[in-house]
Amino acid sequence: GCGSATMGLFAPLFLEAADEVIVLDSHLTSLMSEHSAGRFVGARPTGVKLRFQMSTPGRYFGDHGRGWGGTSIMDPRDVISDIDRSVAWPGMRIFITQTTGLRGAMFELQDDGSLREIPLNDSAQRVMEVISSNCEPSRVSALYMGGAGGSARAGVVKYPIKLTQAIHSAKANLTIGGAPAFVMPGGGINFMVDVERVKQGAFSWTPTPATICPIEYTMELHDYHEMGGHIEAMKPFKTVAPRALVD
Repeated sequence: GCGSATMGLFAPLFLEAADEVIVLDSHLTSLMSEHSAGRFVGARPTGVKLRFQMSTPGRYFGDHGRGWGGTSIMDPRDVISDIDRSVAWPGMRIFITQTTGLRGAMFELQDDGSLREIPLNDSAQRVMEVISSNCEPSRVSALYMGGAGGSARAGVVKYPIKLTQAIHSAKANLTIGGAPAFVMPGGGINFMVDVERVKQGAFSWTPTPATICPIEYTMELHDYHEMGGHIEAMKPFKTVAPRALVD
């Protein structure tokens, strides 16, 4: 999630770690003392102002770069544009992290208004571990879209329309290279499938140009017979379960 979501999830732990917490994120960066979740758990005003443009209280539009949280911020304290010293107090601790919890820094406000970096306390390290343990790998979703033409269906049954009707009425199950597929509503047999679950090496192509993928129809024998299935050409085979989404 974004910095605001991270604040909403872990505000009680953030409050234990520091007086003020900033979660840097390129989409939405959060400031605990202004954020509704921070106020709910008892965070007090700190006078900290951020350099980003405010969206709503405690939520700021980030920018994009190679720094913390995917922003342009390379030194985390640079996200702070100003500190109102009539509100802040010497010794105030500011904890800055990002939505993955992989990096964190703690600063302490000095008498002259400067920020001195200090070691992370146990509470800050704990909340970073909690954030990190709730993250999942960044992955790409790849969907293959295709359809079964009339001639392809005729290779399965003598009455292709009955096969189409069976798929849409769930009397027959459609898989692509062993992977479950989403059948699009409307006419014909058109589908989407997660390519990661399709048997490796299943896709090919033809100079038509067109891509080619294996299509399987699973149904009861009596239903196959009723739709004019090529019973005489049936051969037994061993099934293999589709691969899991994540190893």
